Amino acid sequence: MNDFSTIAALATPVGSSALALIRVSGNLAVRIAELAFENHKIVPRKAYLGAYKSCEGKILDECVWTMFPKPGSYTGEDLLEISCHGNPFIVNRILEDLFRRGCNPALPGEFTKRAFLNGKMDLTQAEAVAEIISARSERAFDAARKLLSGELGKRIFSWNEEILMLLAETETQIDFSEEEVPEIDPEYFKKRVGELILSLRETKASAQYSSRVYEGINVVIFGAPNAGKSSLMNALVGNNRALVSDEAGTTRDFISENILIGENCIRIVDTAGIRDDAVSKVEKSGIEKTLDCISGADFLLFVVDASSPPPLLSKEILEQIKPDNTCILFNKADKPQAFDKNVFLPEIDNISISLLEKDSGGIIKDFLAKIFRKKNIVPDGNVLIVSTRHAEAINRAENQLREASEIIGNLPVEFVSAKLRAALEELSEILGQFDNEKVLDKIFSSFCIGK
Repeated sequence: MNDFSTIAALATPVGSSALALIRVSGNLAVRIAELAFENHKIVPRKAYLGAYKSCEGKILDECVWTMFPKPGSYTGEDLLEISCHGNPFIVNRILEDLFRRGCNPALPGEFTKRAFLNGKMDLTQAEAVAEIISARSERAFDAARKLLSGELGKRIFSWNEEILMLLAETETQIDFSEEEVPEIDPEYFKKRVGELILSLRETKASAQYSSRVYEGINVVIFGAPNAGKSSLMNALVGNNRALVSDEAGTTRDFISENILIGENCIRIVDTAGIRDDAVSKVEKSGIEKTLDCISGADFLLFVVDASSPPPLLSKEILEQIKPDNTCILFNKADKPQAFDKNVFLPEIDNISISLLEKDSGGIIKDFLAKIFRKKNIVPDGNVLIVSTRHAEAINRAENQLREASEIIGNLPVEFVSAKLRAALEELSEILGQFDNEKVLDKIFSSFCIGK
């Protein structure tokens, strides 16, 4: 869009490195390349090696630079990419010179925002760029890649096509009310809307997995004091992250770490041991935090000392433990067993192990990977994962369609058309086909500068 100013920013992480990439986007990009590199015969998409000269004619660095002309660039504008040495001093000197030449410092996400505004991608694809950059696991990367490919946009397009067909039929009833136009069959209309709503719901349902995919599955370790919770934490993390002691109640607060299990990022949380006879206020406070962590967990890992009598569980904890969100780790399998594990919460999946074993962490990770797949904690890579924003808009569209189905045949067709149009607007909002600068600013402000 020609009324945009020219922006410049570092597109690689701040700090010393072998190379750094600086981006310049806007109408001044070509002129800057001609002047800074003294090249007036630029071939698009050809990498040049040349000295970057400042406004004063001083060589700032030897760079590799490439010009991507509009509209075939990432932003849809003339885009200059400068690869210089990764010394922060050099980078800052080049950026300062670019600002003197008329560029403005780019805001977070401004390059991708311009790509969206210039029609290079829809809003779901723009959001996917940020998810790809911040992906913590293979599963998160795959989910973001599906969005970037435009799969959600294609799905919304097909929904909109069906709604437009329904809308055309209702509009025909309005525009040609006095002609011999066949009336809409309410039952057939309801059938088509019902099929459409079902498709919307199937897509919307994946939003429940969004935080698990992109931020990590929240797995909470809990159990009685000295059951082996901290030893389990250390085995999974691979170092002595948690204090291990024979003294009961040594863990007073929760400790968390991010690890990879299979294709998924896991936020593993070690909590204070739960017991009824806690003495100190600090330990009691730790137990309260444990209960809070349990209630907010995606998955529970219940550690039980199999060499001691089975723990007594409060009603509050029993209500949280379910076959689809819990597994039991019977620890200290190297010692004489104190009870029959087959009758202790028999409906919950379990594994017996000694955390003193050398590869106990690897064994448990393999076990958890299988359990996560079995319990569908995160769906496989074929499922399109939508965000909360997408799900909310789909839900509003679904409500409009449901209301249209309810009133067809009972109210004038104009009311049905209004509901169908409202559904179209809600779905169009997902793709960014609306004029709301505040919403766009909020979305792109979470991006890194230079993207």
